[in-house]
Amino acid sequence: MTHPGAAYARELIAALVAHGVRDYVLCPGSRSGPLAHSLAEAASHDAPAGAPRLNLHVRIDERSAAFLALGIARGRAIEGAPAPVAIVTTSGTAVGNLMPAVMEAHHSGVPLLLLTADRPSELRGIGANQTTDQEGLFGAFVRWEATSPAPTAAEREGRATLLAARAVHWAMGDPDRDDSAAAPGPVHLNLEFRDPLGPDGGQWPRVERERATLADRTRSRLHGAVVPRPGVLPDEPRTIVIAGDGAGDKARTLAEARGWPLFAEPTSGARSGPMAMPCYVAALTTHRGQELAAEVRQVVVVGRPTLSRPITRLIEGAPALYVAGHGARWREAPRHAVRVLPSVPDEWLTLGARDQQWAEQWGRVCEAVPGASDAWNARAVAGAFVESLGAGDVALIGSSNSIRQVDDVAPIWEPEGVPVLVANRGLAGIDGTTSTAVGMALAVGRPVSALMGDVTFLHDVGGLLIGPDEARPDLRIVIINDGGGTIFARLEHSTGNPERVRRVFTTPHGVDIAPLAAAYGASHVAVGSVAELAAALALPIEGIEVIEARV
Repeated sequence: MTHPGAAYARELIAALVAHGVRDYVLCPGSRSGPLAHSLAEAASHDAPAGAPRLNLHVRIDERSAAFLALGIARGRAIEGAPAPVAIVTTSGTAVGNLMPAVMEAHHSGVPLLLLTADRPSELRGIGANQTTDQEGLFGAFVRWEATSPAPTAAEREGRATLLAARAVHWAMGDPDRDDSAAAPGPVHLNLEFRDPLGPDGGQWPRVERERATLADRTRSRLHGAVVPRPGVLPDEPRTIVIAGDGAGDKARTLAEARGWPLFAEPTSGARSGPMAMPCYVAALTTHRGQELAAEVRQVVVVGRPTLSRPITRLIEGAPALYVAGHGARWREAPRHAVRVLPSVPDEWLTLGARDQQWAEQWGRVCEAVPGASDAWNARAVAGAFVESLGAGDVALIGSSNSIRQVDDVAPIWEPEGVPVLVANRGLAGIDGTTSTAVGMALAVGRPVSALMGDVTFLHDVGGLLIGPDEARPDLRIVIINDGGGTIFARLEHSTGNPERVRRVFTTPHGVDIAPLAAAYGASHVAVGSVAELAAALALPIEGIEVIEARV
């Protein structure tokens, strides 16, 4: 006998796969049983006729699972095949554990589908076990949400197919629109299921791709103002181009076309070419750098810069500011910007009058910044790490101190030699960093490297919990173990009482990472010098390995 919940789950999954959703991260639970049974059946080696082909990953921790999905989605985008990744959970606290990754995905424009199981309406509000108010739980952090009433035996096929079409439509964004709702991001489907929740051996439906409804495609623009036409970018000689996270190569093209100095963060994808300035953050803190900064008449921001206060001050003090490609957070571009655009228009890439002296002045200041010392410290680890990366290599950088160390030491690459550096800079938290790296490695299907601090690693060490039936990636994690959150030494908190600062900010942990890594089935090696680290980095990446740089 066919179960209504099981039939609905099969139709929904088949429809999602028809729309390109092939990656699913599942956390075990009873209420989500119809989805779990259907996914397991489709992913098995003996899948029945008509079942869609898909990739299934099972994890026991919903927070780590959500970041795993985010990492897979990032990996698909790196490979040039962006698509939403689905996360399946049961009801109750399981749903709440998705929130950190949902927030990051919202702010960084990563498409996720949150498939959360729920009790039917008659069991809500009466104290039923594992039941809470899941509708609207993610608030403004989702592009679209819908609650699907529990299926019944009397209903015909088609409801799940339309729901899948609308969900994927909103998760992927709309390139034909120029408001904030156009950016990719999370979508929440709250799916009610009644008993029975088990498998029924039913047949898979034949589902064809369904277009989103006209009402969806012409949705009101209440979520953001219409962006003005590109217009003209003034050819002001004393201009700085700042390439933030996700800027892309157009930032480099723009700087070179106009002859403007380029300050490119490591995850911008634009840190290359003759206009890119090395050590630009340190240069801005020098006396001569501050003099030149006072002469800036225009700043063009591409992507979303977040790493340093000198860059923030440069943007805040710009007499004229233009912003493009600010990502999913374009509405949060500085309010004094003359123009804010969803992407860099071709009109901005035309050749302009060059002030060669302006670029040369900045070049001399940046080149005068003292180089790295021979000290064995976090900066040295970051330097060895980036030196080990080649063209097209994929690496995830932790969002705390590690990304700033990389910003300090990363070279100016040749345009054809730039590695792919990624960081969770939507909200710049350390949540889920290990899980994100695992997801990226699974998605790209080749070795991936990651650099992070010890606190970041320990915060998501559960991301290494991969069951014996699950695919294991080739992933190298380099940990800068300096005994706690030393990023606070860069901030004003460091002026407080040393013992109190140590306890409530640095938070030393005293964890022995070697046996911890072994418990999760990861290899481990400790290094204590640049030479030892370089030798470890030169080896091929096989399985999950942890290199602990004790500094």
